[in-house]
Amino acid sequence: MKALLARVQDKFASLQQREKLFVCGGAAVVLLALLYTALIPQLDRNTDLAHQQKQLQADILWLQQQQAVVSRLTNSCSSSTASVESARDLLTKLIRRNQLRLKNLREVGDGLVLSFSSSDANRTVRIAHQIACQGFVVDSIQVTEGANQPNLWDVSMEVSYVN
Repeated sequence: MKALLARVQDKFASLQQREKLFVCGGAAVVLLALLYTALIPQLDRNTDLAHQQKQLQADILWLQQQQAVVSRLTNSCSSSTASVESARDLLTKLIRRNQLRLKNLREVGDGLVLSFSSSDANRTVRIAHQIACQGFVVDSIQVTEGANQPNLWDVSMEVSYVN
């Protein structure tokens, strides 16, 4: 390495004064180009991060302003853990828990159709809410008055599982 450095110094010493200036100027330009190519990506990254920080601060401010709206959006579903039982078993339990009479529960496509009867129309609304709280989408509800008994409601409900 010392021999190479000595040869370069000898070659540089043998150059004329204006050639030495030209070589020093070229070395300075190369050094500036290296610094430029090394620093520009870092400066761009810094600018991007500053922009991202401003955007995130604006998002946080907006979320803080929306806190009152978000707190009103909470639902009345209990925060129960996900059950591992089948959709059919879960729906059957909900129907029985609400003291409704299950007539039919069948799979149609990627959903379920359940038919039950109720003596109270409010129970129909309550069961629809409970089904929705269990992760189902209530696609349609059809409530008709019982033909033989005027105080009995026949309900047909189509549900599909969200997950």
